[in-house]
Amino acid sequence: ALNSTLSIGRSPLQDVSEHGMNIIPQLRAELGEACIVIDDIDSLGDRLELAQSILASSKPVAIAFHPDILSKDADVDVPRRERPRMLDQIDADRFVNEFPQISRGRRVIIYAGAEAARCPGITELTTALSETLQAPTVWSVNGANAISPDNRYGHGYISFGGNDEAMKLWRSINSDDVVITLGFDSGEYSLNLGSIPAGHLWHFTAWTSPYGHQDGDFRHRVDGDYRVVRGDIEQTLDYVLPKLKRVITDRPPVNLPKDLNTRTISRHVRDGCVDAIAFYSELHRSWRPHSIGFDDVCTAYKDRQYVAQRPHPSIPFHTVHDGSAMGGAFGLGVGARAADPSLHTFVFSGDGCWRLYGGALAEAANIGMNLFIINNGRYAIVDKGLEVVIPDWEKGRYHGVLQNIDFVAAAKAHGWDGYRLRPDLGNLDEILDACYSAKGQSVLVDVPIDADQVIGLNPRLYNLTTDTYL
Repeated sequence: ALNSTLSIGRSPLQDVSEHGMNIIPQLRAELGEACIVIDDIDSLGDRLELAQSILASSKPVAIAFHPDILSKDADVDVPRRERPRMLDQIDADRFVNEFPQISRGRRVIIYAGAEAARCPGITELTTALSETLQAPTVWSVNGANAISPDNRYGHGYISFGGNDEAMKLWRSINSDDVVITLGFDSGEYSLNLGSIPAGHLWHFTAWTSPYGHQDGDFRHRVDGDYRVVRGDIEQTLDYVLPKLKRVITDRPPVNLPKDLNTRTISRHVRDGCVDAIAFYSELHRSWRPHSIGFDDVCTAYKDRQYVAQRPHPSIPFHTVHDGSAMGGAFGLGVGARAADPSLHTFVFSGDGCWRLYGGALAEAANIGMNLFIINNGRYAIVDKGLEVVIPDWEKGRYHGVLQNIDFVAAAKAHGWDGYRLRPDLGNLDEILDACYSAKGQSVLVDVPIDADQVIGLNPRLYNLTTDTYL
């Protein structure tokens, strides 16, 4: 909310006008036209139409309004419009004409990103593309939602919490290879500040200004030849696949790993803690249909996918690791329940993240959300990371140890139901039954984790040294 137009220039409390904090230029510097100002009731319909079109392009919108303007009577009807989905036939035909010759005899690798996951029928198409090209396929944490767990060419998640086979494959890319990216997740937790060293890369996308772009594309993140295939990814694949199947020949053999992890990880944990590998494995086997999950900025958002290896058909998981804002998953869970109260909503958050939203639990007590607190007594990603970044410093200077909180008692005090997971996972089935049967009361689960059990790796640590300002 902006200040009333009647108070502008009179130093009202919390003055956000150009005479005070001047908030609109700040929002527009970040969001551009997606900062929508309601300063005329007659333009409300047009402004809401614009907001809907921006949201349909998977972009956030901030609506700023003067309360005395919005309080006026208005007769506005803004019907829901589906996201426009278009095929650029020129780009698609060019790809079909160029790709077979360039890729003949070369290894092709597919990288699925978050944009592809927005397409409702994408998993069958990505499987067909992998099969047609005999292409090993990797994905970002959000791009996993574009992949079928049955895709036999799947090699796993890359980079942050990346699977061993996926990372081995990704690090082996060279100028003899061809890469197809379905979307382009360029953030540090996906590409780790690096470029893709392939000789040729085709980027399928309908987005014009994705995160990390320069001038609308990612030419600056590719060492070799870079080409864009514009258009809705699902429609484009549906168009090009039948044509490719008629002309693709001479594909080199590909190793198809069943187990995507090769590291030996200790299963020994402190007394009173769960074995996180067993915990995430049991969860992955236990998901039920019509679920959705969100990973907060805690060890869950690297360990869960490492253990799971492949996406689960009953529960897409999402994270906002480009911004990496601790506590943000709580709001995503609330939003998911508000948007679709029938969704079984699971949020995995840390005991450090809790500090950012714990005071808001009472307001979410009756929305039927499930919150798993990964309780390791640490800012664990920071704590373990500093062992690599500044190994010679005393750990007391990390400021990574957290005071213990009785999360179950806190949850119940705020109107939630609460459970403490037993170290042997003996009550996990009971807890999941409660999560899936809850009709209104939200459920918190305290999961005792040993911060010293390192599962998913964090390649970003090697970008962080005392010689940098990161």
